[in-house]
Amino acid sequence: MTEPTDSSASASAPAPLARRLAGPLVDGAAPVLVLCHGIGDSAACWVEAVERWTAAGYRVVALDARGHGDSPRWDDADLASQATAGARLAADLEAALADLRARGLRLSAGAADAGPLTAPLIVVGHSMGGVTALDVAARRPDLVDAVVAEDPAFVTPVWRRILALRASGKVQEMRGVAADPQARLAQEAADHPAWSRREVRACVEASCAVDLRFIALGCVGPPAPWRRVVDSLAVPTLIVTGTDNVVLRGDYYFALTRRANPHVSTAVIEGAPHSVRRTVPEQFHAVVDPWMTLRAARPAARRPGSRRA
Repeated sequence: MTEPTDSSASASAPAPLARRLAGPLVDGAAPVLVLCHGIGDSAACWVEAVERWTAAGYRVVALDARGHGDSPRWDDADLASQATAGARLAADLEAALADLRARGLRLSAGAADAGPLTAPLIVVGHSMGGVTALDVAARRPDLVDAVVAEDPAFVTPVWRRILALRASGKVQEMRGVAADPQARLAQEAADHPAWSRREVRACVEASCAVDLRFIALGCVGPPAPWRRVVDSLAVPTLIVTGTDNVVLRGDYYFALTRRANPHVSTAVIEGAPHSVRRTVPEQFHAVVDPWMTLRAARPAARRPGSRRA
C-alpha cells in the first residue's frame, strides 16, 4: 500500500513523501517502525526486513525519500547546495513523523477514525536514512521513541567536498543503470551473492528512477555536524556498523563512542560492509530485533514540545 503521508498539504508547501504500509495496520496498540532508506534506494528495498518485522507484530511505514521511489522530485530551491538539500531531507522526515503522531496511519483518505498515534514509534534508517533519522531524533525527541541507524552517513566537511567532486561519476553510474538495468542486476547479484534477489531487483529499479539532480550534489544527509547530533540525542539509540569499507570505521568509530552519550549504544558486526543488513541479515537482526523489542515494550515517556535548533 503506497500513499502520500499528508494529502492535505497546502499547494505552497513541499509535497509530502510517499510511503508503503505493512503489518497489523488496524491494531492501534502495535508498535510502529518508520523505515528510511539510503541514497539510490526506495521503500521497496526493505522487503525482507518488512516481512520479518511485520511477522513479529510491528506496523511498518516505509518512506520513499524525496527524489526516490514514488515520492515527489526535488524543487530547484532545495538543490541550491548540499546544505539546503540535507535540510530538506530532515524537514521531510520530521513532517512525516509529525503527521504520524498527530493523525496515525490514516488507512484511507479522510478516515474518520484517524487520530494521534500513541503506540511506540521506532525509526530505522540506513546510511542517508540513518543520519537523517538521528538528526531529526536529536531535534525532535517528542516524535520518536527510539532510533536504529545502520552505518549512518556521518561525514566531515572535507568528506562533503570529496563527495561533491565524485558526484558526477555517481550520476554517470546511475545513468548506466537506467540504460541497462539487466546488466546491473547481474552485476549486483554477482557482487553481492548474500543479498536477497528481491532486494537486488528493488535496488536496481530504484536506481533507475532516482532524481539525478540530487545525486549530482553529493549530498548524503542533513548539514548538522555529527558530533552535535550525537551529543543531542535524548532517546534510546542503536548505531550498527561493520568493519569492511563502512562509514563508521577505525578512529571515526572510536570518536563516536568517546562522546559517551548514555542514550547511544553501538554494535559492530565483524566483516560486514556498509549494507550490514543485506549482507549478514541474521547477524543484523540478532543485534537489532531484541533491542527494538525492549524499546517497543517499554517506550520512553512522551516528551511534549521538545525541540532543538
